Amino acid sequence: MFRIRRICKPNSRPDTWKVAGLLKRICAAYEEKGRSPATIYVSGFGTPGAELTVCAEWDQPSIEANLKSNVPDIITSKYSAELGGLVASNNIEFYEIATTEKLKLWGEA
Repeated sequence: MFRIRRICKPNSRPDTWKVAGLLKRICAAYEEKGRSPATIYVSGFGTPGAELTVCAEWDQPSIEANLKSNVPDIITSKYSAELGGLVASNNIEFYEIATTEKLKLWGEA
């Protein structure tokens, strides 16, 4: 099992919640195609944080290439351009979840 985190840094403070709403719509489009539900969260706006970030985070059983045919049309036709205009950076992080099964495989459970 893997946890995926998409991290966006808004261009400005007023863009923070616009980015959060847009990430929510992007994730909902993927969820309609079967991806697990995402959690969207904001740091540095109303909470302490070194900088403003908006993140989307979800779990999936494996990491595979996200082929263009798997990307919902609304994302390529609309949401990607909107997001690009609102953020200074857009990165993705991948984490392997230490499940009981994986710990047993590595002799740690």
